[in-house]
Amino acid sequence: MSKGRLAELELECMKVLWKYPGASVAQVRAGLPRPLAYTTVMTVLDRMSAKGLVGRRKNGRAYLYTAALDLETARRSAVSRLAARFFENDPAALARYASRLRISKDKDETAPAALPAPRRRARPVARKPAVFPTHMDDSLL
Repeated sequence: MSKGRLAELELECMKVLWKYPGASVAQVRAGLPRPLAYTTVMTVLDRMSAKGLVGRRKNGRAYLYTAALDLETARRSAVSRLAARFFENDPAALARYASRLRISKDKDETAPAALPAPRRRARPVARKPAVFPTHMDDSLL
């Protein structure tokens, strides 16, 4: 996999890190658009660090992650792959196609002032044990 090529979950993590450099695993997890286990996010960030996509530094017991791949390089790589796969390596053909699309923005692009608070795992609800009758009333049958 080339340095600019990102898997879907890697891209989601990078989007958080581009907005919030120096984020912990919990902070990246809180910024993701879908709920994931802490260990899943930790594993993805660790693998991205090994690939050189993110840098990390120790802060107490935790690591803080920063994007080593910039947004422009990632975009250029994605557009190049798209042009190669669907437009016979012709970026002008891709641009012509893109100019005809009507793209609506569903989300507000303004960034929040701070990182979202880490998600807390919901505590399991204690359930009462089921009560079974010790005898059956034959009149109900």
